[in-house]
Amino acid sequence: MLDDDKSLHGSLAGTGTAFEEGLRALVGGALFGLVSPFVGHPLDTVKTKMQTEAKYQKMKIIPVIAEIWKADKIRGFYKGFVPPLVASSAYRSIQFSAYAATFSACEHVPFLAEPIPFTGGLRISVLLGACASAFARATIESPFDFIKVRKQTGSPWYIGDGSLKSMISPQMVRQLYNGYIPTLKRTLLLMGSFFILVDYSVRYIPDVINMPVYGPFFKGGICATAAWTFAFPFETVKNVMQADMTGKYSGKTSTQVMQLLYNNNGVRGLYRGFAPGASRSFIANG
Repeated sequence: MLDDDKSLHGSLAGTGTAFEEGLRALVGGALFGLVSPFVGHPLDTVKTKMQTEAKYQKMKIIPVIAEIWKADKIRGFYKGFVPPLVASSAYRSIQFSAYAATFSACEHVPFLAEPIPFTGGLRISVLLGACASAFARATIESPFDFIKVRKQTGSPWYIGDGSLKSMISPQMVRQLYNGYIPTLKRTLLLMGSFFILVDYSVRYIPDVINMPVYGPFFKGGICATAAWTFAFPFETVKNVMQADMTGKYSGKTSTQVMQLLYNNNGVRGLYRGFAPGASRSFIANG
């Protein structure tokens, strides 16, 4: 079990009570969430435009950056910045807190803390923690992501007259949660891959993970960016569904939208915008 394995120093969750580990992760995630949007949002805007706007569909990253700068200068890169700034601190603190609390609780249950056969030591506690993290993050992030994508693409994000009554109506809530299912699928793959990669790294290369500067950089920059490789197709699906103003994807499931994107452009269509997306992850998380 984790308590007796000193090689696991540097893990994202310790062996204290669920409350203690959750609180530590809550504070750390909140601080990280305040910084991340400032450095990552410009590349996120580039990624979103490459995925969703016809004007940029055939362009590579450098010409897209040039076009955004030509049109709006630095403000163009920070369109839709406020929603992720507001939400990032909350969902990042919750995602790490949910993982740490769930992981710590599971580590005190013997069969959940035992290695799964033929996995190289991976434990159920890591998987359950990742699932808890993903559900918590997706539920908070999804409406803010919807607003962000609409602002990045220059489309309206609310329905009705903008009054308080219309903003809290059931129709508005459904509008804000447009794209929740692909957001959840993306986040399950993202957080699952991330926490699994960190868990393996902590156990197999502890000397790297425990280094004062390179350890956090490895976990944040390398593991997080590698995790995006698995999750990115659902990021593309989420963005095109949230940006859709024509009704092209209305009534379609995330799986059907993914199939349409694949039929049109193959695997490249699902990974459209991956270069700025991966760069954003590496810079913001590293």
